[in-house]
Amino acid sequence: MDLSTGASFLNGELIGNLSYILLIVSMAMRNIFWLRVLAILSGICGAAYDYVWLNNPGGAYWELLFTLVNLIQWCWLLYERRARYLDPFEAKLKSEVFPLLTVLEFQRLMKTGLKENFFVGDILQRRGKRVELLYLILSGKADIEVDDQRVSVCEAGDFIGEIGFLYQVPASATVRASDSMQCIVFDVNDLRQFMHRSPDFERGFNQALSANLATKLLRRNALSWPA
Repeated sequence: MDLSTGASFLNGELIGNLSYILLIVSMAMRNIFWLRVLAILSGICGAAYDYVWLNNPGGAYWELLFTLVNLIQWCWLLYERRARYLDPFEAKLKSEVFPLLTVLEFQRLMKTGLKENFFVGDILQRRGKRVELLYLILSGKADIEVDDQRVSVCEAGDFIGEIGFLYQVPASATVRASDSMQCIVFDVNDLRQFMHRSPDFERGFNQALSANLATKLLRRNALSWPA
């Protein structure tokens, strides 16, 4: 064996061993971001070793496939990290209304709804009608009416239509804007499809609805309690 061949063989051994070392270290990482980075480097080294030094195209193919899968997952992690920025208003809304949702889940939820403005006297929900829209109030107030009598109020952070959404029953009250309002409006069918794709999101979202429903019941009791 001449010196050039020996050096090439030695370099190949180093690359091959480095591939295994990087893979082992990646499996020991707790940070998924760096786990993916080391796995990608391991795959590149392994593919080079198989193709150049072992003359094994099949092995190189599987190493490159391994690298590609980890590269895609690494790019997805980068996307999620960039998507995690919330402005102060969004951060407050998430903290107060959706504490169990991740930032990414919260952002996806916001994208499923549309912001709409309502004015004094606008009816958002009629008693006895099928609930097709779920409202999240961002600003303003609305009256909850039963038989033309105001029984409670909704304000910023409250949902409108959560009972019909949760239990798939007709609306139990009429809701009328008593102030200029801005809401995020969700189509309940689209929202259910979104929830079914993610059990974790479904649990977090239902918790937000249930917590708000309890808050509104306490508010209603306080309004109806004699002074």
